[in-house]
Amino acid sequence: MKIKIFVMTLLITIVLMTASVVSACTGFNASEEDNVLVGINFDWSRNFDVYMNVYPEAEGKYGRIIFDIWWPWFGFDYTLPIQGMNDQGLFVDTYITPSHTVDYSGNPFFESGDPEYYNFSLWAYCLAKCSTISEVLDVYLNQYDQFWPDGISQGQVMFVDSNGDSIIIEDYDTIIFKGGNFQVVTNFLQSQPELGGYPCWRYDTAVSMLENMTELSVDYFSEICDATNLPTTIYSNVYDLILEKMYIYYNNDYTKYLEIDLNEELANGASRVLLGTLFDFEENEPPYKSEIPDGPTTGVPEIYYLYKCNRTSDPDGDRVMYLFDWGDESDSGWIYTASNIVEAEHKWNDTGKYQVRFKSMDIYGRESEWSDSLLVNIPRPRSVHHPFLYRLFERFPNIFPIIRYLLGFD
Repeated sequence: MKIKIFVMTLLITIVLMTASVVSACTGFNASEEDNVLVGINFDWSRNFDVYMNVYPEAEGKYGRIIFDIWWPWFGFDYTLPIQGMNDQGLFVDTYITPSHTVDYSGNPFFESGDPEYYNFSLWAYCLAKCSTISEVLDVYLNQYDQFWPDGISQGQVMFVDSNGDSIIIEDYDTIIFKGGNFQVVTNFLQSQPELGGYPCWRYDTAVSMLENMTELSVDYFSEICDATNLPTTIYSNVYDLILEKMYIYYNNDYTKYLEIDLNEELANGASRVLLGTLFDFEENEPPYKSEIPDGPTTGVPEIYYLYKCNRTSDPDGDRVMYLFDWGDESDSGWIYTASNIVEAEHKWNDTGKYQVRFKSMDIYGRESEWSDSLLVNIPRPRSVHHPFLYRLFERFPNIFPIIRYLLGFD
């Protein structure tokens, strides 16, 4: 059990460490009387494979909407939860921070086989089980531990409830409560700004606009999102925790939004949708068809091989990400890159002939045609293990056909 927990904690840390170079998000909330609003920018340059998930009320669980994104861990596909709101008016969001020590809370490490909790996301568990900040604190301080036994974190979370209470949890010993009628969070630790990420112009801008706010409204919160966005901002949300509505602005376009009534969505049943497809428009065109992938055409099982393909362009100039299909009912997951070459590694577990294909998708979910296929032959295990012969036959696939056959290359 301890080994398993250590590995899971290590994975959490590595994901956050890797994500820190590609993510910079902004969150803020304010309240007055019967009005509680939250605004966020989700800035992410790794990919825009963001999904909106609807989880209706179930036994022991509140109804909720959670946004998540695909993230690869050492060849394993993991869906990383980002933020969400439940039908009790509780909101949560996650933020990358500089590396800092997290003290062990002394509680059992949280892990679950329930995919609705993303297996070991404590905040996703809180969204299903809690309705107020006080209930969240009870979970974090008295029931479960997210890290074992002591760990290094590069993340923090912000919770806001419909009473207007909000907290930023840096770790179990450092919880920042809202002072006044608003609270702002970005990507530095407010208890330890010297660790990095501050001064932060996004934080200062949000604070200034909230200090000078004359009306607490969805429109004004969208203006703050617009003022603090980045070129990598995939979407911005404004949440009304009293009316239980959210307003989604996509791809840095603040001229229009998608209004979602949480309770109406929950009444429609469980769903999972690629967020960009909700903003697709009739005139949008898919990216151009890609060239055939380049890489080894023969190999052996259980060995990783590198494949490449040139980036394609999009007729509308949209951001594009890419996907390799390995021909064995698996794929690379969507890849976003600023390089002119898209690369991914893959290994085949079984012998056979595989068709490797490549395609692209724009930020609104429009996909190109598949490229022509590259045939990759993974023959039966070879009877002679000689690296020189492997390289020779891979470079000159048509020489010595009888020897190739006898050695199992064909």
